Amino acid sequence: MQCPRQRAAWLLGLIATAAGLGCTSTQRAGSGERQTAVTEVCFNVRNVDTFSPLGERSVYLRTLGGERYLLTLDGVYTSLPFATGITISNDFSTVCSDTGATITFMNFGHPVFCRIVRVESVSSKRAAEQLAQQRRNGHR
Repeated sequence: MQCPRQRAAWLLGLIATAAGLGCTSTQRAGSGERQTAVTEVCFNVRNVDTFSPLGERSVYLRTLGGERYLLTLDGVYTSLPFATGITISNDFSTVCSDTGATITFMNFGHPVFCRIVRVESVSSKRAAEQLAQQRRNGHR
């Protein structure tokens, strides 16, 4: 029988391994769609330059270094396309998929909190818009 300390160490190792895999996985479109590789990645909150909402569940983000990301949120937020004052909060400076980071924006003077569930590198804002549109239309 394992002692609680061994179980905790094993569980922590499993979580660390899963978190690392989540930031490096590659997903491809299904067989009738244009093949576009999408890689889940991480970024540093301190390097964020601009945000652009892309519908009710996605946000395009550009960093000071010129990297571009598509952020997918945990739900549909009908007020997101009209958002102001967008910020990212995280316990750590690095944000990856499912790390508990949140986006906060203002909706008629009230803060709205959304959890970031996926962070993906994209080549351009146009590519991010196309990917967000595909997902709205039911494609992963």
